[in-house]
Amino acid sequence: MDDRCAWMLFQEVFGFGTTRGQKALERVGHPSNWFALSPGDREKVLRLTSVEADRLRKATPGRLEKIFKICEDRRCAILTPDDEGYPDRLRQIYAPPAVLYVLGSLEDLDDTLCIAMVGTRHHSDYGRRVAEYIAGDLASAGVIIVSGMAMGIDTICHQAALRAAGRTIAVWGAGIDRPYPAANRDLARSIVEYGGAIVTEFPPGCDAFPYHFPIRNRIISGLCQGTVVVEGAPRSGSLITAGHALTQDRDVFAVPGDVFSGLSQAPNWLISQGAIMARDAGDILAQYGHLLWEDPAAEGKNARPPFDKPSGNGYNVPQGGKKDPAPVQTRLTEGLSDPQRRVYDLLGTEPKSSDELTETSGLGVGLVLATLTQLEIFGLVRVHPGRRFSRK
Repeated sequence: MDDRCAWMLFQEVFGFGTTRGQKALERVGHPSNWFALSPGDREKVLRLTSVEADRLRKATPGRLEKIFKICEDRRCAILTPDDEGYPDRLRQIYAPPAVLYVLGSLEDLDDTLCIAMVGTRHHSDYGRRVAEYIAGDLASAGVIIVSGMAMGIDTICHQAALRAAGRTIAVWGAGIDRPYPAANRDLARSIVEYGGAIVTEFPPGCDAFPYHFPIRNRIISGLCQGTVVVEGAPRSGSLITAGHALTQDRDVFAVPGDVFSGLSQAPNWLISQGAIMARDAGDILAQYGHLLWEDPAAEGKNARPPFDKPSGNGYNVPQGGKKDPAPVQTRLTEGLSDPQRRVYDLLGTEPKSSDELTETSGLGVGLVLATLTQLEIFGLVRVHPGRRFSRK
């Protein structure tokens, strides 16, 4: 079997961003080794669950032919970890995407400073202005702006990067033939036209479901050296992206905001936990002086088109879309790293101290404390008086 097909079928079986897929790769080394086995041995070697076994039976070559045809028609590249163009920074994260579908260009991505900018879709005027201000100045300095193309802060940051004659990358929670939100179709075309890219691990034909976005967020942070949280509520998706960045050992920045505004609670809390305060692009660029280069706007690139003020209602399931029965929290726990899983499994409804968790987990106290912070950011852990912890 062709190696690319093996990766695609492997993804069909184990899904997206799951610990199961990572563990399977650790056992077989490469998907092609697994598919070289007889059908019966495939299920036995990796002890497939009933759901995975059913997916394996449905993962036919005919399914792949349809995907190849759609990608060919849309000039969409298919990248696997075997390919030279696969982003090196994604190779370094836990459970990297088995397959990436790319519209546009990832040229020089590994040698370029990339910063993720995320925030709420229901932003304030302050959030809009500061997002435009920071994203525009970063893009003018040659930084690639990465976000999720949701309505609100994501859209504003993509637009600001384009206005500054910069590059931007949008990471989708759906297939490349399912632009979401639909109101951003023109923005998507402009991102590709002016040197950026649309990236997704979800194959063509895959609609946007709510649980896709926490999974997708690990790619947003994974492509970048740092993540900036502009605005967000205490349990917002931007905090999940920040949690992924911490897990991936990437920098986390946060824009300080009004202490009386609920939209500033997420970034202000991150700053209290040690995130780097981002008042302007200079606060971010100061961390990466060794990676900076000449302003690309001076190279005579085409000016970017203007965009209207963003509008829309954000992450709704498309009309007629089938809702997945599993809650977002359940889906999120599937992608936990080994230390996160070990600590999370020890937690229950009764609060436990970090000392108890250190003793029973076998992990060092520093790693346990860092892991608890990550789980708290993910919204999976409740903190009780006396710094005791339980599951939410």
